[in-house]
Parts: sequence; structure tokens; C-alpha cells
Amino acid sequence: MKNIYAAITERFIEQLKQGTAPWRKSWLSAQNLVSRKSYRGINALLLGSSRYDSPYWMTFRQSLELGGNVQKGEKASPIIFYKFQEKRDQEGKVVFSQKGTPVSIPFIRWSNVFNLQQTEGITAPALEAGPTDQPALEKAETLVREADLCSVLHQGFAPSYSPLEDVIRIPPVSRFHSSEDYHHTLFHEMTHATGHASRLDREGITQPTKFGSDRYSKEELVAELGAAFLSNETGILDQVRFEDSAAYLHSWVQRFHDDPALIISAASHAQRSTDWVRGIRQSEDENLQESKSVRRPEYAIAPSIAMATHARGSRHSRW
Repeated sequence: MKNIYAAITERFIEQLKQGTAPWRKSWLSAQNLVSRKSYRGINALLLGSSRYDSPYWMTFRQSLELGGNVQKGEKASPIIFYKFQEKRDQEGKVVFSQKGTPVSIPFIRWSNVFNLQQTEGITAPALEAGPTDQPALEKAETLVREADLCSVLHQGFAPSYSPLEDVIRIPPVSRFHSSEDYHHTLFHEMTHATGHASRLDREGITQPTKFGSDRYSKEELVAELGAAFLSNETGILDQVRFEDSAAYLHSWVQRFHDDPALIISAASHAQRSTDWVRGIRQSEDENLQESKSVRRPEYAIAPSIAMATHARGSRHSRW
């Protein structure tokens, strides 16, 4: 697995070295040509931000089953997925949870896929024309309004999420360069809020976190990716103003070199956060492979956590 982590991470490092943070560019909704299921998490970001115009991907075998083939010399793109195996004790017996259901252990596996433009002999399916889309900013506003999270207070000079109070503070939209910048910044803080103990219980929020530590950096990356997923979902990402400094890009290059699994793990958490904001709840066994929409739980006041406020002063440059 170290090899696949390194292969995927290296693709992000290459883009960072070229002066672009890949999660700050809008991407296509990549999907498997056969199943028509959209890719999620790291796979969505990896395939959707590739150089190809087609959103359709397939394995080598699928290209043959469709009556075509992959063109000679084309290189595959790696994707990861999860397989589950029943946990067994030392005697080989299946381990059951307190609920009486078998305990499953997730194992990460990987596969290679090719874009439709890398194949020949396969007819591109017609893109179905859907109903007129809701304007992007209206989508963003609806997402914020319907999210099952904490209170959002329009006050202060720096956007922040306080785990102790379970509240988001953000300046009014008039303090930002645009409404898109405002919503993207709010999505960043909303992603942090999903980590509260009453929601996804993410250690970057629930555990003491020192500025600049590995835990802090990972939580910041989760929030960056979560904001990117939500902004891309609502259609505002290409209108957000970013100012990626050389120091900012280099810092992530170094982080990824030190921990090749970081981007994959952070993207997994960001996808779960995105699902939460959108009202999608996952069972443990789904683990990002499949997700289902369920009724939103009744909102409950979350318990306080003895932890300092997560202030995000880096957002100042976008006001």
C-alpha cells in the first residue's frame, strides 16, 4: 500500500510544484462508464482534475467488455477502494459487536482506470440534459441554511470555529471580496464543525491541537478539501479568489513527502464531512464506498469540549 500512497501523492506534489493546489481548481464529476457511479473523495479529486475532458472512466477489462480497447502507450490512473473482511479471533471464529452483528475490518485496495479519451472503439454516451440548474450562489445558500450543524454568528474579524462553544464566527459577507469567497470560507469552518464529538468525532477537533502540529495540519487539510468539495458541488469554486503563495504550496509539498498517506486520509475525512453537511449519513461499513440519505437526526446541543478555539486567520487575504 505504501507504493499506491506514494503514486497518488506524487501526482498532487507535481501539481503543487507547478504552482497549483489541485483542490483549489474546479473539477468534473468523474464517474465509471459502466456503473455510472460517481467517484468520491480522493478518487473524485484525482480523476476530476486530470487533463481529460471526458468525465467517463473504466478499467482495462471494462474497455474490452465494451468492445474497444485502451490505446497503445496510454498510462493508467490509480484509484483506491475499500474491501471489508469479517474480523476473527485467534480460534478463527467471527467476532460480533455488542449489537450482535459481525465486525468488519476495512482494507484499502487499488485499481487502475483509463479515461474514455484514452480508448478507441468505444462510443461516448450522450450527456443527458437535466433540468435547469439552480444558480450556484442559491445552491450555496440553501446548503448553509439546511445544514445540520451549529450556530453561525456574523461577528469578529477572523473566521473561526470554536469546539468549546460549538459555534462558527465569520464576518458579514460585505467584508469579503465576493459572495463566493464568503461561502467558501464558511464551508471551511463548517467542515471543522462536522468534527465535533456530537457529529463525526474527529480528533483534529476533539483532541488538544497545537498550532503547526501534524494533527493541526491534517485538520486544516480536511477543512480545505471539505470546502473545495462543497464549493465544487454548489458550482462556486471557479469563482473563488485564491492567492497561493510559494510558501503555502511548499508547505504542503513537504507535508506530503513526510506522510504519503496524508492526502488520502484527509480526503476520506473531507468526504464524510461533505456528506454530513449535505444531510447524508453513513454506516461504518459503508466507509466512503456507498452512502445513503437518511432522515436528519433531531438537533441536540452538543457538550462542551475543553479545547481552544480553532481560529483561521489565513482567510484574511480573501476579504
